[in-house]
Amino acid sequence: MILRYDGTFAGFLSAVALARDRSVQPEAITDREPDQQGLFAEVEEVATDRERAADLYRLIRSTLPPGALQTLRYAFHASDPDRGTLLFRYLMLGLTTEPQFGAMLAHEAVMPVWKLARAVGRETHRYKGLVRFQQLEGDVWYAAMEPDHRILPLIAPHFAARFADQRWIIHDPRRGEAVVFDPARRKWAETFLEVTAPLPLTAGEELFRDLWQRYFDRLAIEERRNPKLQRQNLPLKHRRHLPEFDGK
Repeated sequence: MILRYDGTFAGFLSAVALARDRSVQPEAITDREPDQQGLFAEVEEVATDRERAADLYRLIRSTLPPGALQTLRYAFHASDPDRGTLLFRYLMLGLTTEPQFGAMLAHEAVMPVWKLARAVGRETHRYKGLVRFQQLEGDVWYAAMEPDHRILPLIAPHFAARFADQRWIIHDPRRGEAVVFDPARRKWAETFLEVTAPLPLTAGEELFRDLWQRYFDRLAIEERRNPKLQRQNLPLKHRRHLPEFDGK
């Protein structure tokens, strides 16, 4: 049996709660279409039950150590298609072993989740320094990024605290997702977003982009160019939305 949820954390917890209530070990818990091997498996669509999800989360918080909660949170945002199944096994082990769970890093149900969380955590930290905002007409600041993992909700609190007086959008165009911050309410929200036309940059933004590119070029010492080292420190996949690399 495959349990399919809507992609939200509440939906995932609803699927886990359903499996626990039935005392079953699902073949997979996923938010995607079954792969070729799972075409003939029974697929059950799990409706998101926020009350049931909240009950389970309270149990998880009271049972798992704080470090395990952060691991769960970060690993959920990984792009791995098997993350739902891996997280289910991780939670079942944690809820069963309780006090010993924090010392079970080498366990086959823990290590894969820990590796996912570490990858997501590293990317989250990296992108806090790679986001480049552009001022749009209407006094909105826009930034685009295309991370490997779904880290928008993880970096949003950082920028909400740093730019609390600005209206801004951080957009993941590859996934069609964005986080939008409202300074009047001091809150950010996730939404779907697709940009189909050139961004309406302000005249000041155009000027500062040009100045920044000139500064970046002038700062470079031609005799010390090391493209290989530069790619190690800043891989090509991160440069698409950085103005200093625009046109390079």
